[in-house]
Amino acid sequence: MLNRLEKVSVSSMKEAIIAALKKSKTMRSVLSSVLLVKNFTLTCQTGRSRRKPKVIQLPITYKCNSRCVMCNVWKMDYSNEASVGEFSKFLSDPLFDQVASVGINGGEPSLIRSLPDYASEILKLPSIKSLNIISHGFNKKLLLKSIEDIYASCRAKGVRFHVSISLDGYGETHDRVRGIKGAFSRTMGTIDEIVANRSKYCDSFDLGCTVVNQNIDHLTTLDNYVRERELKIKYRLGIDNKRIESDQVRDQYSVIYSPNVQSASEFFHWQYSSAKNLGDKFKYFSLFFWLTASKRKRLLGCMWKEDGVTLDSRGNLYYCAVASKAIGSLRSGNGQEIFFSDANIQYRQELIRENCSSCIHDYGGKAQLVDVVYFIHQHVKRALAMRWYRMRLSIGWI
Repeated sequence: MLNRLEKVSVSSMKEAIIAALKKSKTMRSVLSSVLLVKNFTLTCQTGRSRRKPKVIQLPITYKCNSRCVMCNVWKMDYSNEASVGEFSKFLSDPLFDQVASVGINGGEPSLIRSLPDYASEILKLPSIKSLNIISHGFNKKLLLKSIEDIYASCRAKGVRFHVSISLDGYGETHDRVRGIKGAFSRTMGTIDEIVANRSKYCDSFDLGCTVVNQNIDHLTTLDNYVRERELKIKYRLGIDNKRIESDQVRDQYSVIYSPNVQSASEFFHWQYSSAKNLGDKFKYFSLFFWLTASKRKRLLGCMWKEDGVTLDSRGNLYYCAVASKAIGSLRSGNGQEIFFSDANIQYRQELIRENCSSCIHDYGGKAQLVDVVYFIHQHVKRALAMRWYRMRLSIGWI
C-alpha cells in the first residue's frame, strides 16, 4: 500500500513539474540553458583522437534528377556504385561497430529502387539507434514506398527514423533553385502525403532550405507559408562542398561571396529572434554571428571533427563531410587501417586547423563551453536591452 502511494506521489510530482514548465517561460528558458550548457566540450577537438565514428554521412548514390544551382552532383558519374551485397560488406567493417546514427543522402536516394534493402543492411549495425534520410521529394511514388518499408524495418528494430524533404522556396522560387519546372508542386505533393500519414512513414519529419542567391529575397514568403501550414523547417547556408563540386559553382549561388550577405545575416537574425527552442536560437545566432563578424569564427560544434565519417556509394571514406578528400576505399582496404593511419590522422588535423574555424556548415556536435557561454551572454544581454527599451517606452522616457 505504501509503495503504491509513493508511486502515485512521484507520478503526481512529475505531472506538476511538467505542467509548471509548460506554463512558465522563465523555467523553460532556464531548463533549455542547462541542457544547452550540458552538451559541450571543454577541450578543443584537434583531430588526434582515435575514437571510432559514431555517425555516418551516407551519400548512397551520385545519381540525381534535380538540377540544383548549388551543386554539380547531377552532372557527376554514378556508375560502378555498390550493390546491396557489396554495401553489406562495407558496413561489416569493425570501424562501424560503434555507429549510432546514419544519415542517407545523395544524389537523390529515392532513385535507388532497392533503397529499403540498403537500409536493412544499415539496421544490422550493432549500435544503430537512429536513421535519417534527405530527399528532394520529386519522386513521390518511389520515395513513399521506400520510406514506408524502411520505417517498418526501423520499428521492428527499435530504431528511430527521420525524414527530411528539401524545400528552397515557395512556387517558382523553389523551381528556380532546383532547376526543374514544376518542382514545387511535386515536392509539396510528397510533403502533404507524409504530413497526412506520418505514422505510416516516419517517427519525425521536417523540411530543409538552403539559403542561396536565387531565394534570398523570397525567404519570408516561404517562412510564412510553412508557418501557416505548421511545418517545421531548418535553414542552412549554401556552402562549398568538394564531394558534390559546390565549390566549382560558388559564384552562381553563394550569398557568402555576394552583396546578398547582408540580406542573409538579417534573415538569420530574424530566425534567431523568432526561434522558440534555445538550441535553434544557438544555431541561428551562430550563423548570424559568422556572417557579421570581422573575423569569421565557428561557434557550432561538429561531430565530423572526431566522431563522424562519410562513406560514399563506392566505398570511399572521408573525414569532413564537405572539405575532405577521399582518404581510402573499403574496396581495397581495411576501414580501421585507413581511418586511423598516421598519415590520415595528420591530414585530419590539418583539415581542422585550416578549415573548421571558418566553416559554417550546420552539422551539429558538442560546442566548446566558451562558445556556448558567449552565446548565452549575448542572448541575455539582447533580451534585457529589449526589455529596458520597452520599459522606457511605456513610461514615456523615449
